[in-house]
Amino acid sequence: MIVFATGISGSGRLDYVEAAAAESGGRLKVVDVGRRMFEKSAELGIQIPEGKILDMDPFALDYLRAVTFEELLKEAERYRGPDSPEDLVISTHVCFRWKKHLVPAFNLYYLNRIDPDVYVTIVDNAHAIKARLERTQWRGRLKLKDILVWRDEETFITEILAAYRRKPFYIIARREPPSLLLDILYRVEKRRLRGEEPALKAYLSYPITHVLSEPEHFKMKDEVKEALRRAGVIVFDPITIDEAALVGLAESAQRGGADSFEVEADGYRLKLDVQEVLDARGDIIDQIVARDYKLIDQSDVIVVFYPTTAVSPGVLNEIHYGFTHNKDVYAIFPHEVRSPFFEYYTTRVFRSHEELIEHLAASGKLKR
Repeated sequence: MIVFATGISGSGRLDYVEAAAAESGGRLKVVDVGRRMFEKSAELGIQIPEGKILDMDPFALDYLRAVTFEELLKEAERYRGPDSPEDLVISTHVCFRWKKHLVPAFNLYYLNRIDPDVYVTIVDNAHAIKARLERTQWRGRLKLKDILVWRDEETFITEILAAYRRKPFYIIARREPPSLLLDILYRVEKRRLRGEEPALKAYLSYPITHVLSEPEHFKMKDEVKEALRRAGVIVFDPITIDEAALVGLAESAQRGGADSFEVEADGYRLKLDVQEVLDARGDIIDQIVARDYKLIDQSDVIVVFYPTTAVSPGVLNEIHYGFTHNKDVYAIFPHEVRSPFFEYYTTRVFRSHEELIEHLAASGKLKR
């Protein structure tokens, strides 16, 4: 099986897929296209200074990419089919946002010939990406809004490529465990290629603002998630991207008369300009909604953990979206009184996650 894994600079894409490969027990091999291109240029006697490859003549860059993919195409044959002893992840970009314009980072001819089985895009918090980029040749080049736009472009183009080839596409957050990628590949897509029943994929919906403000409920949310995973369910947790907090921090700093504030990102303290964050506010908010709907699309069911009786517009909209997009919606709601609309748009309501797991097992939905 061949996987086409994309993600913008600073997303942690390569680290994530290499961590998954390390956990795979030798089943998964990673080839990083950028690294291969630098190695190939060195073999050809062309030394490219760090940070200058995107300034190369476009024809020279296309030629270097073609030479790299010609070699990769020969290697790819051993990874084809559902019964290949090893599987390949091609780690790459599909575009660069360089000097305020888009630069293509793939060759459609070679992508068609390699014909990946699965497409994934690795995403991370915009401020974590910025923290990483500020320690590279990208330092000072991209505002937070530029990063948000580029991340969206990378995801969109990858999804379009997958749709064009009629192959599955997934968004995976960098902060999800590497085992999530392995589960998608080996317990879902490889089984599907063999004509076997894939494992169940679930989007975990919950009132994020409330859960973040109540440590006990946050702990309970994690217990639900881990119990589902132990039962064999592949879970997508939307909180693995949590850049919405930046908006609140920026607005609070502005009210206090500050021009900037600091956040911890990727183990570093990152100083952010208040106006830079406020300029990106619309992108942050809109992308949260769009991305969560994408996560629902790539799931089989929605599991709603609702520990409060307070109304959560986000959860209610996710319930409605999933229910009207042919997804079963299972709610964990331990309270006596509930809205008839809540019941109308859910497939079934349980008082605990144990009851839900028992139901999934009894109905044959759990596949180890």
